[in-house]
Amino acid sequence: MNHRIALLLVLAACGSKSTPAAAPAAPTAPLAWKDMNHEQRHAYMKDVVMPRSKEIFVAFDATRYANMDCKTCHGAGADDGSFEMPTADIKPLPNTEELFMAWVAKDPDAGKVAGFMSEKVEPLMGELLGETVFDPKTNTGEFSCMNCHQLVDADGKVVKMEPHEGAEAHDHDAH
Repeated sequence: MNHRIALLLVLAACGSKSTPAAAPAAPTAPLAWKDMNHEQRHAYMKDVVMPRSKEIFVAFDATRYANMDCKTCHGAGADDGSFEMPTADIKPLPNTEELFMAWVAKDPDAGKVAGFMSEKVEPLMGELLGETVFDPKTNTGEFSCMNCHQLVDADGKVVKMEPHEGAEAHDHDAH
């Protein structure tokens, strides 16, 4: 046993002939979503956004979202690589508070999903994209339902508008 210790001491004293490993580079701050190119956005969505969002969607409804993938939110944009948002491939939302409240009153599942979206999805996506979540009380914020969902009028026609421009915001806390 003493011979082993002696051998280890001799080897340690001789040193290694290999060059020491370079110190790891200092971590860089992640780019803001708005500053990422298409490839960086794709990697960020795959590595960060998808796992985090799938976790909350599955916790909300494991059966409905068991096979959640890029198409769940991006629809055909996931197939053609555009990933355009908002997309017509997910449920459009009423464009006024009156229509929104009538919709959730008529469809209990819509109210449940809307509550989940406003309480879990919007805050998560705002955090991950580095945007403040829209606050209907102050009419401020960058990320809202309109970033993902198209808005429709009472006749079901898509209403084209910039986020929060002239929109009657619906108060998610009211349902």
